[in-house]
Amino acid sequence: MAAFWAARGPFGARSGWRVRWDPEAQGPKAAVKPSIRLAISLLLTVVFLALFLSSFDLGAAWRSLGTASPALLLLSVGISLMAYLLRAWRWRVLLSPLKRGVGLYNLTATTFIGFMVSFLVPFRVGEVVRPVLLARRERIGASGALATIALERLFDALTVTTLFLVCVLSSRGSALLAGAEGGPAPGQAALFLRRGMIATAGFVLVGWPLVVLLVAVPDKVVAVLHRLNPGSRAGAVGRAINLVETFAAGLAVVRRGKELAMSLLLSLATWLVIDLSVLCGVRAFGLALSLTDIFLLMVPLAVGIAVPTPGGVGPYEFLAQVSLADFFGVAPGAAAAVALTLHAIALVPTIAIGLLFMWKDGVRPSEVRGLASAGAPAPAGRAAARPAGGGAP
Repeated sequence: MAAFWAARGPFGARSGWRVRWDPEAQGPKAAVKPSIRLAISLLLTVVFLALFLSSFDLGAAWRSLGTASPALLLLSVGISLMAYLLRAWRWRVLLSPLKRGVGLYNLTATTFIGFMVSFLVPFRVGEVVRPVLLARRERIGASGALATIALERLFDALTVTTLFLVCVLSSRGSALLAGAEGGPAPGQAALFLRRGMIATAGFVLVGWPLVVLLVAVPDKVVAVLHRLNPGSRAGAVGRAINLVETFAAGLAVVRRGKELAMSLLLSLATWLVIDLSVLCGVRAFGLALSLTDIFLLMVPLAVGIAVPTPGGVGPYEFLAQVSLADFFGVAPGAAAAVALTLHAIALVPTIAIGLLFMWKDGVRPSEVRGLASAGAPAPAGRAAARPAGGGAP
């Protein structure tokens, strides 16, 4: 561990280097005013918390918490932190065509800081903070680093949905599809699973071939899309084309098969580790769920954390509670306790470690707030790190 901290490179706390945000170099302002975004986030939080608390039994939840295994909960925390190291490793692979040998310390530190910001600030602005911080530390183009984040999200979505289909093919998934079991509302669970399976199968069948095409012939794919929609970029079709172009830019850094294969393997490893962490968390409460059951549970958990509330607070608890109760027949009180515990495991250690990295690296909260409030990175040419005390404040 001491060697790891010592290897933090020229941007460590002792070096005199500090990340700075130049307000004149920021990108375009967000289309939605910050006050409106905050209001939307708070409204979603209140609505989902109200739904969660409507069936919340404090006494039952407290009793369930009292029976949880501390050892399994600690194991769940430790395993969940391993996923961030795998994310950092995957990010290093994705960035390798831009710069070889990106420092593991910088990758890990900016990953934790970025997720910390996403957990504290709505609309996942940490996904902008993370690549811009790394681009400045490693002196690489901010636009290229941002493109890798879009690619990460695509790989994450494809991995989670593929594992979900694995669950559907398991004995538990077959039983839920048949509506034979799955809790107090098996019919509703079966209906949700059928619809989810259809949507997921469509996404996987389109997503994986799209990745292959964007790696092999990106220019031709984009040209075909432009011919299909030669007019304005406004509307859903235009936004979809812009999204495909973003993914194409990200995939440009993994044109070589070795990098792409390694990225996909690390994506699978990352989510298997996350699933294993969740499995330890639910097993701590004595729930006899299997790893393939977690493949199913992870879909609503991922949706909950992605809803634009700070850290997914509200949606995560509600969707976790409903899924545990409807799919696996968990009592509402126990389901609430598990939901709160899993969310705490996901949030608290990450926020604490992110704050620790900020302190060690001399990154001021005002600098992170500047990146978060801007909502867009500076152009790559003006995103270089500068010595602390030099240049504009």
